[in-house]
Amino acid sequence: MKSSNTKLILVHPSSLHKQLASHRVWFLVFISFFTLAFTLTLITTKETITAAASSAGTFSSTTFAGKSPLPRQVFDALVHYASVNTSTVNSRMSAAELGAIAAVLRRCNSHSTTPCNFLVFGLTHETLLWSSLNYKGRTVFVGDNDYFVSRFEQKHPEIEAYDVQFTTKVSELYELLKYSKEQIKKECRPVQNLLFTDCKLAINDLPNNIYDAVWDVILIDGPTGFLPTAPGRMSAIFTAGVLARSKRGNTDVFVHEFDREVERVSSQEFLCKENLVATVDTLGHFVVGEMDSKRFEFCRNFEEISSTSSPSSTKITNLLKHRL
Repeated sequence: MKSSNTKLILVHPSSLHKQLASHRVWFLVFISFFTLAFTLTLITTKETITAAASSAGTFSSTTFAGKSPLPRQVFDALVHYASVNTSTVNSRMSAAELGAIAAVLRRCNSHSTTPCNFLVFGLTHETLLWSSLNYKGRTVFVGDNDYFVSRFEQKHPEIEAYDVQFTTKVSELYELLKYSKEQIKKECRPVQNLLFTDCKLAINDLPNNIYDAVWDVILIDGPTGFLPTAPGRMSAIFTAGVLARSKRGNTDVFVHEFDREVERVSSQEFLCKENLVATVDTLGHFVVGEMDSKRFEFCRNFEEISSTSSPSSTKITNLLKHRL
């Protein structure tokens, strides 16, 4: 009789199966960690890019919007001088003359506690330049052609300009000087409010604020004076002399084309030799100080002008023809 032996079979988990299960767990952990890390990195990167873009935008706005734009006058002047062939422009100032006036304007704006007031007789090739150099101050131009002044203001609305109808003539120079001597204690006084004068040499039809202003610098580069019938600059020089003496302190007065008869003689009479501080090419530079209202002489070295010592209108005409 055979004895039957019961066999018990025990099934043990395979070590390979354990290893695979363990690997799956670690793989899932790794995938989860990688996904979390990638998500965090993506979010952080996005925030960094956004912050950087915002910062860049803020910097750009601060850098450019915070800066004062180039003044329109400066821009127009640069364009003007870049586009004009200066060799075809008559009577424009030399580099030395421009530099002399620019230096005074720079000093006026840097040393003064108030903006510089600059009065210019004449609309010329340099008009935009003067307005640009004194863009922090007030620059006023006086012309003798209402059409040209109106067109210029339309083209450059930032320019303050006025037109004056001059009644003088170059050929009348010495007659007017003689007349001013006769009226030195009356209508043609060196210190007065020009609004209320009837002096033939005075410019009294400008806006009231022109006469109330304290002019630091005055430039006389107009009106025209090449012909005997042209208005000449006698009135402009006389007016500048009165404005300068009727205010406190000193006034820098420049006379362009100072080598011409009208400009030279009128300057000697109303701006005076003792006030001439420099000449640069054809530019005369005077520094005219305040005067006591009780004085009735423009210059300390007063010289009487008589009809016998004065050149005739014919001589002035011949001089002008010679210069032309």
